[in-house]
Amino acid sequence: MLKIIVDTISRFHVVLPDISDEDGLLTQNDEFLTYDATLPPEDRSVFTRHLIDLREQCVPHHEQFYSSEAQRSIASDNTKRFEEEITQHLKQAQHNLTARYWQTPAEAEAWGFEVKQTTGNIIFPGTKSERMRVLNRYISKEQSRPEEERFATPDLARLIEVREQLLANRKLTSANRKQRKSSRIARDEAFRRLRETLRMAAGNIIILQFDHTITPDLQKWGFEVIERSSSKPDETEYEEVIILGGKPEASSSGTVSTNGEVSLTGLTKTAVQTSTNGN
Repeated sequence: MLKIIVDTISRFHVVLPDISDEDGLLTQNDEFLTYDATLPPEDRSVFTRHLIDLREQCVPHHEQFYSSEAQRSIASDNTKRFEEEITQHLKQAQHNLTARYWQTPAEAEAWGFEVKQTTGNIIFPGTKSERMRVLNRYISKEQSRPEEERFATPDLARLIEVREQLLANRKLTSANRKQRKSSRIARDEAFRRLRETLRMAAGNIIILQFDHTITPDLQKWGFEVIERSSSKPDETEYEEVIILGGKPEASSSGTVSTNGEVSLTGLTKTAVQTSTNGN
């Protein structure tokens, strides 16, 4: 791996938005493209077309991810609401069974409830899965009885309805989770590429337009330029300098292609990878 080092004694530091700051990266990219468009064609960045393409990739991923987040939030709220309603219905059912079978509480087991043998108390299901099991059994039991013998509350039709709504919402939640995971991977990759390209574009400008010197004029392209607290040169050694955006210099042993990043912490460098022809 080779590294390019530029302006090691600069007192300036160029800051890019973090990869998680998607709005910041899009703003940075838009400011870069806006200023770049005002320049004569011969002075425009070789990265312009690629930055435009990356923006077209990032924006849909950005919007899709937050749309899926909104859907996740709605689905989560609905799930909580349905589960709370089911809990209240089952408490009513528990109360009804306790009142009717206070002398023979074991009969409540036919509706799905468990009964503590030592006390005869009808036990309320403590977990979501247990409540769903009791709900299913309660509905089946009530459906098997003559309509005139069924409990008036909770309403059987509503119990069936809320159960179906909860199950449908859980399926939607699962599908949204998978979509969100997929969209997040695509979004992260797109914004990683955007940030990487903005770093390379900054290095290109520093080398070709400002004679290897970091300058506050980079702010014209939207880059944040601040003064460093220390101007101590970087001690990293390097073997070869490649002008970013220009034609790479071929080494005697192979070809050189960029495969890294431009670090703008007071200096500009990019990692480059050598590969022997034929390998």
